[in-house]
Amino acid sequence: MLRVLIGCLLVPFFIGCSGSDKAGIGSEELDVVVNNPNIDSELTLLMRKMYEDADSIKQSIKNNTGTITEELIAELELVHTANPSDPKLNNSTFTAFNELLIAEAKTLKSQTEGKVEGFNNLVNKCIDCHKTFCPGPIPRIKKLKI
Repeated sequence: MLRVLIGCLLVPFFIGCSGSDKAGIGSEELDVVVNNPNIDSELTLLMRKMYEDADSIKQSIKNNTGTITEELIAELELVHTANPSDPKLNNSTFTAFNELLIAEAKTLKSQTEGKVEGFNNLVNKCIDCHKTFCPGPIPRIKKLKI
């Protein structure tokens, strides 16, 4: 008898919570899409910022109005010190890839000709690193090529 009474008390609670029209929750909250279920690390956020910067630089190079910025080079210099989502990522191989990227970026900055090729070389270095450590963004990075 006690089980039936408890069941009768709990059933309305579960039915009330399973409805699609939930009171107190606005449509804005229901429309939220989670793009990344993982917590974004400092390195992840830096990589996203660098992608946006590189996309702007790509347009400048395509239009022959600019080249790589000191800001992007400074961001590249922060890559090996930014906290990754996987602590194992911070190793000598990762640091070596990062140093190659920085060198390629500085070469591009000093070039007066061949900026398209130099920029594509930089993008290829990004892809090489991502092949080793984090392959997920490679299709997006490839879109940076001119």
